[in-house]
Amino acid sequence: MSKKRFVAAAATAAAGAFTALAARDKFKKYVSAPDNKRNLMDLGDRAVQKVVGKLADSVPDKGLPFLNRYDNTGFMEGSGWFLDAPARNAFWSVGYAKESVMPKEYDGDLYLGGYLAFPPNKVTGVIDEQMVRAVAVDDNSGRGVHVFAVIDCIGISGTDIRAIRKELSGLIAEKNILSVNISATHCHSGVDTMGLWGDLIRAVRKNKKAVGKGHPEQAVSGRNPDFMNYLIKTAAFTIRAAVENMKPGNLSYARKDIADFVHDKRPPYVTDHTLTALRFTPDDGGRPLTAVFMAAHPTCYGPHQTEAICDFPKFMCTKLEECGSDAMFVQGAQCAVATDRGRHVPEGLTNEESIKAYGEAIAEFVNGIDAAEYKAIPPFINVIAGELFLPAENKILELAAKLKLVNNAIVRVTMNNDRFVGTDERELYFPTEIGFTELGPDLRLAMVPGELMPEIAVGGAYEDWESYNGKPWPYPPLKDILGGDLAVIGLCNDFIGYIIPDNDFGSMFAPLHYEESVSAGGRTASNIVSGFIRLKEKADKLRGNAPIPMTED
Repeated sequence: MSKKRFVAAAATAAAGAFTALAARDKFKKYVSAPDNKRNLMDLGDRAVQKVVGKLADSVPDKGLPFLNRYDNTGFMEGSGWFLDAPARNAFWSVGYAKESVMPKEYDGDLYLGGYLAFPPNKVTGVIDEQMVRAVAVDDNSGRGVHVFAVIDCIGISGTDIRAIRKELSGLIAEKNILSVNISATHCHSGVDTMGLWGDLIRAVRKNKKAVGKGHPEQAVSGRNPDFMNYLIKTAAFTIRAAVENMKPGNLSYARKDIADFVHDKRPPYVTDHTLTALRFTPDDGGRPLTAVFMAAHPTCYGPHQTEAICDFPKFMCTKLEECGSDAMFVQGAQCAVATDRGRHVPEGLTNEESIKAYGEAIAEFVNGIDAAEYKAIPPFINVIAGELFLPAENKILELAAKLKLVNNAIVRVTMNNDRFVGTDERELYFPTEIGFTELGPDLRLAMVPGELMPEIAVGGAYEDWESYNGKPWPYPPLKDILGGDLAVIGLCNDFIGYIIPDNDFGSMFAPLHYEESVSAGGRTASNIVSGFIRLKEKADKLRGNAPIPMTED
């Protein structure tokens, strides 16, 4: 395809994709009848994939590494072996730090990440500075330190996660840090950190040429390079501070039902409506830390917001801080889960007042948990991570990755690679990572690299006769795979889009199936759940396989 024809076709496709998504509600009017419209919806989906696929195929992939040359520098496997009980004289050490990721000066425009708009939504001001909050944890077994950080943003790619880890390489070696796990709140009213919400037409025109000439670093997207460089360095600085701030104390957690705070917008209408509050109380009587694990989209400001603001998690954290505790919001399995402000917000408030009231209501709910409901966590932590290679079945995301609209890694796979023989005929895969953490004998944290449908975590997926594809979902929920009390850390260590059970992965044009347009593909969920099963089996083999360092009595 000639350059001129590509530019024209790509620009038309980008504009067409925007128009199709923007006009979705109108389109549903004509295709919402069940069986007799199914073929039309599937046909439309295949047509879009075919057109975009041809554009993706026309982008040179010579710069993409083959799997056997894929550089996974920055991947961290976690604990070398697992404990089932505390080491002798073990105790918790925890450190906390927070910092703004908003640079004082930068070149170029900033775009709002989260809603497609044409022309794109440029940031016109900053109401809230987006923050990175970091926690460092050590069980003092002699094995090492683990870090968990959350950034106020729409999402962050595995490429950027590993850039942050690279910035920390000296500290990782010095302090024996075994894992650095970074997630996003998924705020839809902050600066674009993924690249999908900038000037797409300009990017498509420029990036084909840059990639074709072997200069992908010249590609443009919704990501502002100065902003991202500052974010990466600030995240590393904040993690370093959290490690330096570690002090001894006690960890405990409580779990409470918050079903009336959230609702699901997509069938089968399942929510992970258990809030997990993790609390650290330092021995020196200093300021405690409260981490709140909860699944709900921070989309309260809507698509017309042009000033950067952090949505309800900011108000939750601020309220907890005002009440005397450091705070962190951790996003969960929130694929299509929205806030339900309902009875938690008084009538007659403006939208911003309502969002503030909702965030503060969550904080008050957490503060209202009785001390007796918190369960002490014996001092041992186990963390394990594994790499996955997801088939790039969605040509929209493949095109975005090849054109460097996003900086997610993508690799080529030859079919004579034993790892993939007989499994797939596709040649492009998205590398990503999954993992889980055990805090004491009972609390489990599943680290998932995208927006997880809650039924994958807690159960309730469609039966074969209910699902879009008429097939069963044969996997147990993550809570059964990992055991214990499960909390999900969504959008963690990568952002590969929505994760939907294979049997209900349908046409992006079908009613209540928008999520398919921003997913790696129809087998993403089964690949991820299978990966967790293998990871759990590996973890069980690591239990007690190495001597446990003991301190003197």
